[in-house]
Amino acid sequence: MSMRNRSTPHLYSVPLSAGNTAERPILGLHDYGRLEVATYEQFDMQSPMRSRIAKLLSDAHVIPTGEMPPNVITLGSTVRYRVDNDRTERRMLTIGRENVPHNGQYVSVLTPVGLALLGRKPGETVVTETFDGLKLSIEIVMLEHQPEAAARAQNAGPDDDGGPEAA
Repeated sequence: MSMRNRSTPHLYSVPLSAGNTAERPILGLHDYGRLEVATYEQFDMQSPMRSRIAKLLSDAHVIPTGEMPPNVITLGSTVRYRVDNDRTERRMLTIGRENVPHNGQYVSVLTPVGLALLGRKPGETVVTETFDGLKLSIEIVMLEHQPEAAARAQNAGPDDDGGPEAA
């Protein structure tokens, strides 16, 4: 379940007590392609992340990027999440580690936590495993910014009423 906060046009949130189970992840074609390429560029054949990414790519519901629902976490999204009922983290989801400041404000989808967030929605709880076998429960609390939704809003303009025949 997600709700739109009218005062902030791209803010999606759920009550912190929500404990929905994770559904099938949704990926846009653009994110799918970027993740597939990054897998081959960043990891050797023996990397445990390579098989995890391949599983996500095969399990995901892939849609055209322009049809991405505004409450789905995509590359470049800013998301709030909680790991194992600890404090809430706020991070931007990135594809890699290069050209990203090491200030703790970013999480790469090339890590177990980042990959678990991609394609998910506020209210979902997903479980991932670290490389040393530790299971992490990740509760997705809020999606603050999604680039696709922001681009649609910017392109819509103030007089866009939903279509040529909407009147």
